[in-house]
Amino acid sequence: MPFTIRYATEQDAPHLANINVLSFNHQASWSTLFPNVDVSGTLPLKTARCLDKLRAPQVHVVVAVDDDSGKVIGYSRWSFPKDHEPSVVELSSESLDALAAHDDGKAYPEGLNMEAYQAFKDLLADLQRAHLEEGDITVLEFLATLPEAQGKGVGTALLKWGIERADAKNARVYLEATKDGYPLYWKHGWRDLQVVGLDFTKYGSTGSQEWVAMRRDRRRPVAG
Repeated sequence: MPFTIRYATEQDAPHLANINVLSFNHQASWSTLFPNVDVSGTLPLKTARCLDKLRAPQVHVVVAVDDDSGKVIGYSRWSFPKDHEPSVVELSSESLDALAAHDDGKAYPEGLNMEAYQAFKDLLADLQRAHLEEGDITVLEFLATLPEAQGKGVGTALLKWGIERADAKNARVYLEATKDGYPLYWKHGWRDLQVVGLDFTKYGSTGSQEWVAMRRDRRRPVAG
């Protein structure tokens, strides 16, 4: 499958939202967070959140596009330190209206399990307080591909895009991995910092899920 990596555009936002949903709706966390929400019902909010990320100066969103069909088949989202060159996508009035309709991407779909959602947010915030440091840390916020594009080098190419830029700055890269992404991150140099989990039976659902905080260290020693 030939594909091209490029920066995301405003027009890509609905496709990014779709990839987000299709990549994660099989996980236990999804059925807990959205127990009474139809999958398609989450797309407008997910699209608004993608638009909000596109306009954030330090957030770089890149996509993989199938060369034959022109279809967006995967994307990654990176948060770089403030000294990194910014990336800002200017949004149209229609996109700004969509953002406003969803409280700038901060609104919640009706039926969201708020107790479980807050526990999930708190879990990630605790991890980041423990493992993110000021300065050189780059954060891989998101990486996913469409199911039909998995195992074809798309995820690796999206990952290498950020690795090359982090290595150029001799920066570390932090992420939180699910079990689906963990093998890819380990293969490319990330190592475990901490394993955390949520027991969803505490929030009226079933099952549990774990996440692994991981960091890829600098490629060159820093002079003392």
